[in-house]
Amino acid sequence: MNRRDELRDNALDYFLAHGLAELSLRPLAEKIGTSARLLIYHFESKEKLITVVMEMVRARVQQSVIRMMQDTQGEASMESFWNWITDIENIPYVRLLFEVQVLALQNPAVYAQFLSDTSSSWLEVLEHGIPESADRRTIASLCSAVIDGLVLEYMSTGDLDRTTAALKFFVSLLGQHTERFKT
Repeated sequence: MNRRDELRDNALDYFLAHGLAELSLRPLAEKIGTSARLLIYHFESKEKLITVVMEMVRARVQQSVIRMMQDTQGEASMESFWNWITDIENIPYVRLLFEVQVLALQNPAVYAQFLSDTSSSWLEVLEHGIPESADRRTIASLCSAVIDGLVLEYMSTGDLDRTTAALKFFVSLLGQHTERFKT
């Protein structure tokens, strides 16, 4: 592993522990055993460091979700996706992805590409679990919005039972919609 990758991985550990709200390069550098100057050398700016780390996180999370969806072979993919997202080991990554998405919404001039790439890549992931149809992309968009909303609700309230019940209800509605087009 080269030094840049090591710094990226150490920065991720820091982000997971401390979030990004008050991120400053000097304290980050001190905690991960380097200097702010070297972070700038390797990543050009704080924003680019965040982008590099989060692109890696998003790619890893999405690969993990795709593997999970393939393992379930399309059986209850939304519910499997939900279970993965709400797993105690995955929540810190999901929380960080949401935090960066909000940061990007607040500063689109710097993070516009991150927002665009995040949205389109998650739609592609969700499409893996949706049967082929003319409205597959639309259904993936709806599923993404529902998952986003329920994840925010779960992380805000901690009420896993209620949000899981809401997800299951949504899946049943989605199933009813799909069945109407089969007959």
